[in-house]
Amino acid sequence: MSRKTAGKSEVYTTTVSSRGQVVLPSPVRRKLGLRKGTRISIVLGKGSEKSMVLRPMESNVIRELRGILKGAGEALDFLQEERRRDRERGR
Repeated sequence: MSRKTAGKSEVYTTTVSSRGQVVLPSPVRRKLGLRKGTRISIVLGKGSEKSMVLRPMESNVIRELRGILKGAGEALDFLQEERRRDRERGR
């Protein structure tokens, strides 16, 4: 791991393992409060820009998304029943 400063930003480097894993340096984990199990989103640059930004997902965001598909099974059941009726009618 190496660390550089670019203006007000700190730049750390790390290496991708043969299994595609990356170790985040401990100063980064400490500053961001990352712990085992912390979810991280990866934002890729558009077009030919080869860049990515890693962002920790705050637990409240994950909690807010939990159950977002609740009740989706009811809609699926309704659509399947409607389709069954259509088949019976010869549509």
